Amino acid sequence: MKVSDFFGRRVLDKKANEIGKVADMVIKPKEGIITTIIISTSDFGLTRKDIEIETADIDEVGDYLLLNVEKAELEVRGEIALKKEKVRLDIKK
Repeated sequence: MKVSDFFGRRVLDKKANEIGKVADMVIKPKEGIITTIIISTSDFGLTRKDIEIETADIDEVGDYLLLNVEKAELEVRGEIALKKEKVRLDIKK
C-alpha cells in the first residue's frame, strides 16, 4: 500500500464512530516509517480540528482506518496537547 492511498481515508474509533479523514502523515524518510497520522475533523466546514494519532493507535487498515481507542480519549489527548503548547508559549514570552 502506498502512503498516498491513506490520504482522505475515513477514520473510525473502536466503537465505529467516524472521527474524520486522514489529512497528513509524519514519516521518517530514511527508515520509511510512519510515526504520526493527522486526522482532520470538521463539521461541514464550520469547525476544523486536527487530531494526531500514533501508529500504535491503529487496529486495522481496510476501507477505513479503524482505531483501538475511543473518540473521547483522542479528544482528551488533544486538550492536553493544547495546554502543553500554551504553557510552552507562555514560557517563551
